[in-house]
Amino acid sequence: MKPAFRFSMVIAVLLVSGMYTGAQAQKLFFVFAHGVYASPVQTDFKNNYSYGLGAEGGVGLGTGKTFFTGTVGYTFFNARPEATGNLTYVPMKLGVRRYFLPGNLLFIHADAGVANIKVKGGSSYSRATGDIGAGAKLGPFDVGVAYNGFTGDNHASWLDFKVGWKFGL
Repeated sequence: MKPAFRFSMVIAVLLVSGMYTGAQAQKLFFVFAHGVYASPVQTDFKNNYSYGLGAEGGVGLGTGKTFFTGTVGYTFFNARPEATGNLTYVPMKLGVRRYFLPGNLLFIHADAGVANIKVKGGSSYSRATGDIGAGAKLGPFDVGVAYNGFTGDNHASWLDFKVGWKFGL
C-alpha cells in the first residue's frame, strides 16, 4: 500500500468523523478523531527520532461503559541527523475502551493490531503494534495519553499525547 493512499485513508476517516453529529449516535456508537504528538521513550528509538506528529480516527461500539474500538492512524517521526531517515507508522488496531465515573468522564483503553512501518530511504515492513492508555471526555472533546509501540528486530516505544473530538455516547 502506497504512503499517499494510506494518508488519504486516514484523512477520509477524519473527515467523516468530523461531519458526524451527536444526534445520530445514541449510547451504542461513537466516532473519534485525534491529533497526536509522540515522544519516543525506548532508548534506540529516542536516539534516532526526536518526535512524532500524526492523526488517528476510529469508531466504538458497545453498551453501558465498555466499548469495542477500531482505529486507523498515521504518525510521522522526525529523524535525528545521525538516523537513516524519517519513519512513518500506519497502524490498524482493534481494542477496548472502558469508561468510569458518572457521566463517563474518564476512560482507559487498550488496542492491538498491525502497523506498516517505513523508513525513508530504507525498508518497509509490517509489525505487531499495541497501546494502553487513559483519558478524559470533556463534552465532545477527548484528551489522553497512551504508551504505544511496535515489536520486531527494530522495536520501538513512545508516549502519545492525544487531543480530539468524540461524537456519540
